[in-house]
Amino acid sequence: MTTSIARSLSRWLACAAVTAATAAGLPFVSSASAADMPAQARPVVVAAAPLWTGFYIGIHGGGGWAGTHLSDPSLMVFFETKTINSSGPLAGVQVGANWQFGNVVVGGEIDASWASLKGSVAPGDIVFSGYELHYRALATGTGRVGYAAGAWLSYVKAGIAWADLEQTNFAGTVTPRGVPHTRTGVTAGAGLEWAFWRNLSAKLEYNFIYFGESSIYLGSNRDNGSADHMLHLVKAGLNFRFGGGDAIVARY
Repeated sequence: MTTSIARSLSRWLACAAVTAATAAGLPFVSSASAADMPAQARPVVVAAAPLWTGFYIGIHGGGGWAGTHLSDPSLMVFFETKTINSSGPLAGVQVGANWQFGNVVVGGEIDASWASLKGSVAPGDIVFSGYELHYRALATGTGRVGYAAGAWLSYVKAGIAWADLEQTNFAGTVTPRGVPHTRTGVTAGAGLEWAFWRNLSAKLEYNFIYFGESSIYLGSNRDNGSADHMLHLVKAGLNFRFGGGDAIVARY
């Protein structure tokens, strides 16, 4: 009987040892099995790429109004400062790039617009007999800083501006004389953009442009006056973004 008990005890100890060894080896077996799994079967962590990062091109349209102050210090053409109020439509294209860091978006943009902002001064005194101003083209180069909240981006912008104008003088001449010239100044603005479908976004923005005082022909060969220009533009546009958008980055 003692021998039978000893045999049973030996068999129980052997089973316990095998069970312990098997349990200790399970983590290594599981790790080895996971390493041997094909790539397709491994879990994937999916992260959305920054929505606004990338280059973009687009179109815009809108309108503007402007105020031009004409001065003639010598009083050869008119006797007091004249103000020309101009208004009209514009349309054009833009190209730019954005870089998104969390909710902050920085970038730059260049735009060019055909414009037809016109204004004039009717005869106002004995000498001055009329003056017309026509903004024919506008362009800006700006830096942008914005805040992104999902598909919405609000931003401010500032930079340089350029304009092509034509002034027409009626003073002292039978045939009106058109004189083209260009101006360079500064611009600032703000806008809101909405990524509404894949890589397409719509925007609405306001621009202020200032061209400081400079010499300008007023119709007298013996006198050049001066003029400064302030413009207010409202633009609506569409942008197509390369990169960003609905892009997904997969990490294994």
